Amino acid sequence: MDFLNVRGLSVVFLTMSLMLPATASATVVAPPTGTLVGNVTCGADELTPAPHIVVAAEGLSLRTTTDGSGKFTLLNVPAGQTLTIDAMADPETSFVASRSNIVVQAGETLDVGSMDLAICQPVAPAPIQDEGPADNPNDTAAA
Repeated sequence: MDFLNVRGLSVVFLTMSLMLPATASATVVAPPTGTLVGNVTCGADELTPAPHIVVAAEGLSLRTTTDGSGKFTLLNVPAGQTLTIDAMADPETSFVASRSNIVVQAGETLDVGSMDLAICQPVAPAPIQDEGPADNPNDTAAA
């Protein structure tokens, strides 16, 4: 084998071996997370399950909805971060129950217990009453 070919092959091999660690170190590692579980109740008895209530972590884009028995599971919660968790019957109103100072550890499933809402159903707007054709001046059927 020619000396220049062996030297050229050595340079290529050395260059490729130096690139491998750089490629391996570029792997993105997901931040550690945990899981929050709990349940939402409704009313004075604090026993009535509150189904289909939004549960969210303030300041994060993490949210879930309670199941038919008022239970929830909030996945991928950042570990080691102090959070406030809100249960909202209607995000547009003040029907919110909050739990503050929640910190979950990496890989942990933390039960935050029961969160009670005073009112579980959003307040429906008052129905519009139909005045009927007699009040419509363009209606000729009443004449």
